Amino acid sequence: MWQQFKTPSDGETRYQDDTLVMTSWNRPLPGVRLDNPGYLPVSGWEWHISPLGRSYFVNHDTRTTSWKKPKPERPAGSLMPECVIEGHSRCIWSLAYLCNSGNIISASDDSSICQWKRDGEAVGNPLNSDGGWIGSMTVSPDETMIICGSADSRLRLWNIREGSMIGDPWEGHNAPVRCLDWSRDSLEIASGSQDGTIRRWNPDTGRRIAPPIDTSHGWVMAVKYCPKGAKFMSGGTDDVIRVWSKNGKLLLEIQGHDDGVMSLCWSKDGAHIFSASNDRTIRKWRAIDGQELVVLRGHTHAVRSLCLTLNE
Repeated sequence: MWQQFKTPSDGETRYQDDTLVMTSWNRPLPGVRLDNPGYLPVSGWEWHISPLGRSYFVNHDTRTTSWKKPKPERPAGSLMPECVIEGHSRCIWSLAYLCNSGNIISASDDSSICQWKRDGEAVGNPLNSDGGWIGSMTVSPDETMIICGSADSRLRLWNIREGSMIGDPWEGHNAPVRCLDWSRDSLEIASGSQDGTIRRWNPDTGRRIAPPIDTSHGWVMAVKYCPKGAKFMSGGTDDVIRVWSKNGKLLLEIQGHDDGVMSLCWSKDGAHIFSASNDRTIRKWRAIDGQELVVLRGHTHAVRSLCLTLNE
């Protein structure tokens, strides 16, 4: 079953095969290639549609055709899933783990936030946003609230236990919100957007606490508060990592990635920065001067999310 929709961010038309949960920019007509080069997880394949409207896949390397979506072979040494949780109808862009309960929070392109037990059982009802797809979500340090950023450029604060939105949406950005982080002291929230700015908010009032920072990133895809010291960092589609003081002063620029920076982490002591990029690498940097220390290679596609263990 196919559906046609327009994306809230740019108004462009997309077509989704609901059976496979795959989206194409191209109108699904026989003879039309539906994937862009590099879109499918396995090279050599193309996505097409039969005269009866069913998706199929062609492998030009082996000269074979299949109704099944191609899946990459699991690399040696990769983790095996403990459980596969299904429930969202579109892409999942953000995840969080609740240490107190052991539950998982997910935010999706289908405009909902869901909570799950580790065995896949849903907890309560989904939190449904009216702001279009949810590009980012983060949990408060005390794990009582969620803040999410949406395609309509606004932020929404939710009470996890009650499953309800707190107050009105927060307004300020001029384009979809792509990243969020809650400071360790719980006193502020930082948001990054396709409008190229970082904005900081008071969680209690929803009001901005400082002028917006024009980052020069293009799209801001990652923002992260440092666990030590009054600073935070950002990354975006210009391939650069930037470290900022709490008053918005640029402290450091780190260059080295060959494509957009999608995710960032600080080490527990704040001495090192870890970054994940569309260039398929994960990199470790010295936070004091931006010196590159390690480059991890192995992924065959963009690395869009990065998380460190609690003892790192």
